[in-house]
Amino acid sequence: MWKPKEIIVNNKVKNDSTTIHILQQCKDSLVSYVNDGKPTTIIKTSKILSNSSPKMLDKIIAGKDVLYIAPAEKAVDVFTMPDDRMLCPHFDRLKLASNGCFYKCDWCYLKLTYRAAFPYICVHVEYDKIEKQLTTRLSNANGTPVIFNSGELADSLSLEHLTGAAQYFIPYFAKSANGYLFMLTKNDNVDGILNLNHNQHTIIAWSINNEMISRKYEIGAPTFERRIK
Repeated sequence: MWKPKEIIVNNKVKNDSTTIHILQQCKDSLVSYVNDGKPTTIIKTSKILSNSSPKMLDKIIAGKDVLYIAPAEKAVDVFTMPDDRMLCPHFDRLKLASNGCFYKCDWCYLKLTYRAAFPYICVHVEYDKIEKQLTTRLSNANGTPVIFNSGELADSLSLEHLTGAAQYFIPYFAKSANGYLFMLTKNDNVDGILNLNHNQHTIIAWSINNEMISRKYEIGAPTFERRIK
């Protein structure tokens, strides 16, 4: 399973149980600590990013090996886009991870979304504080069902073997009267969640390309036209 080559930890969460678990799973990773989560601080602290090519795409790819462990902060919010052309400009987010994917899919819009400014993977810990944020949002909804999208800025399961986030929050939503968890993924990292009681309050969606497209974009593969001849 994937592990980062470098981990940068915010000092505010260095004693958090999830932080400790991640570090225990990644004993070969280079570890540094920072006092704030400014992107400039993370990039300057990271040896990988500091030594990478200044070209945007090169830095983005290099950042796929860098994991920043951040405080809970505003992990729960509402995405708003003031654009009438969009059919669904508002939805609730559970940002357990941002840029939270180590894959290098050419077709993914997340490949460049925010990556120029944040060229690294970020996970939010302090799950107890995130749980309080969720509880407040659901209480304010006055019983109206609320679906929290955890896959808008991340692959919801790709980091599960390190963070255990799904194992923590699926039972939380199972007990919720009006809260639902929506997870988007390309990963089969499900061993830790198969036997959890979800109470039909968690939705997991896999995006899978057909064989023709998968072969066409496979790294290092011949072009599709050459394959079919």
